[in-house]
Amino acid sequence: MSGQNAEIQRMALFGGSFDPVHNGHLTIARYALKQVGLDRIVFMPAACSPLKGQETRVSDDARAEMLELATHGESRFKVDTYELERGGVSYTIDTVEYFRANYPNTELYFMIGADQFELLDQWRRIEDLAQLVTFLVFGRPGSSVQACAVAGLHYLEVDAPLMEASSSEIRTRCQKKQSIQDLVPPAVEAFISDEGLYTDLD
Repeated sequence: MSGQNAEIQRMALFGGSFDPVHNGHLTIARYALKQVGLDRIVFMPAACSPLKGQETRVSDDARAEMLELATHGESRFKVDTYELERGGVSYTIDTVEYFRANYPNTELYFMIGADQFELLDQWRRIEDLAQLVTFLVFGRPGSSVQACAVAGLHYLEVDAPLMEASSSEIRTRCQKKQSIQDLVPPAVEAFISDEGLYTDLD
């Protein structure tokens, strides 16, 4: 890992359930790459989100595989399953400290939607986290980018199209046997179809 560290000066972590990953996630990431001059974006599928409190609808392996398919061929995108391997509730501070230890000379960013950015004061050890990363905030329908009253918080707003599509919408379409062709990459669409994912939801 040390050999890679010298090459990576700016890295953004993009966490989420990715259940499934969709085109909106990828579009936001591409805008962030250009606007911030990032060397790498690491997609981090969460084992269990502390604020959402809802189990994912497909296996960890399936979510990770869909991310690999979605990011294939994009040299500055990487999928990391650290949170899945660790298991339990995925607290961002634990993940960021792990990356800080392994990439000590890298400037770390954390990508987050405006809806979650509004809730930062509820995050575990947010004051410590604010000292370790710069948040990259992208707009979400119904949410505006407003800074929380967290000491030492640094953030940049990513000027990108609103991520209208949602994973829940895609799951609903799959259940109703409707097309998701324009919402996910072709390889992800094929994987969902071949594996019969999201067709039998409660």
